[in-house]
Amino acid sequence: MDAAAAHAFAIPPVSVHRPTTAVEDAITLAAGIWLLTGTYVDGWAHNNLRDLETFFTPWHAVLYSGFTACALWIAALTWRRHAAGTRWADAVPAGYGPAAAGVALFLASGVADFAWHSAFGIEQGISALFSPSHLGLATGGFLILGAPFSAAWHSPARPWTRLVPAVASALLAGMVSAFILQEFAVFARHGLIQTYTSVPGTTPVVAPPTSSGIMVSLATFFVSTAVVFVPVLLLALRWRLHAVVPAGMALVPAVALQVMVALRDAWLVPAALAGAVLVGAVWAVVRPAPDRPARVMTAAALCPVVFWAPYFAAVALHDGALSFSPEIWGGTLAWTALEMLAVAALTLTVRATPGPDDRRYGNTRG
Repeated sequence: MDAAAAHAFAIPPVSVHRPTTAVEDAITLAAGIWLLTGTYVDGWAHNNLRDLETFFTPWHAVLYSGFTACALWIAALTWRRHAAGTRWADAVPAGYGPAAAGVALFLASGVADFAWHSAFGIEQGISALFSPSHLGLATGGFLILGAPFSAAWHSPARPWTRLVPAVASALLAGMVSAFILQEFAVFARHGLIQTYTSVPGTTPVVAPPTSSGIMVSLATFFVSTAVVFVPVLLLALRWRLHAVVPAGMALVPAVALQVMVALRDAWLVPAALAGAVLVGAVWAVVRPAPDRPARVMTAAALCPVVFWAPYFAAVALHDGALSFSPEIWGGTLAWTALEMLAVAALTLTVRATPGPDDRRYGNTRG
């Protein structure tokens, strides 16, 4: 028997980590929604309330009670899988290792956050997004909420029962990223691509943008594109997705961010809805699938273009003019398309290279 045949008939090692069930993942997601709700409620407070002077607030209560629910549930899953004489680390469910680390990081960051607030007070505005303790909380939350996605990804089979938890998990984890990067969120506020000039006593008018303003705007679109569409791309590498999935994953964070800022630019919500519908249309026409890499790359490149275009149109309609020239807004759309095309090409190249996880879990690429 030659080496290739021997490898083909070899029995892959079985992971010591027992997988979770769909019901267990659903409970993880329910606790995760609780945690994420607390995150966005706390964000609402930081964005809309002034003179926050204490760590002990109702929104922190929602946030930390949600974390407690997640931590206790992950601990219970591990306890149920632990056998006498074995390592506790081996009892962590398959795919939940990063979540267990996230629990520890979130707990440590929560203690650090209390100490930080005690020493430096309550942050306001963009300062809250740079606080080291808040970055630790966001990272821990991201790891916790990504557990069902990781579990589904490493599942030996690809049953559709694993897809729903994977999609929900990717959406929730992406919303954590959108939250901590909210200053780069395109649909979070009006004025991202506009500059104004006025004379006292007159109505401000749209003015040509500065070079630095253009570059900041482009960076914002770059970051927002990655936050919204990388989770969709990762799902598309593993499952054939219905068009509703990418549309919803684009729309929900945009609406949540507007709610968090008290709908101060509520007219952007219909623009996000229009973009999400176009994303779904692209997906339905292109029909990307794990075994169709060219279609995956095509959809990845087109989705940001059709999602951001209604934003430019909505701003132009709302203000009566657009400070960006066609070269700038058209180039911004092209840059985001190239960004996702590059990411898709890179991930597909890495995915085509056999790795240890293929032998461990008995997975095949493609």
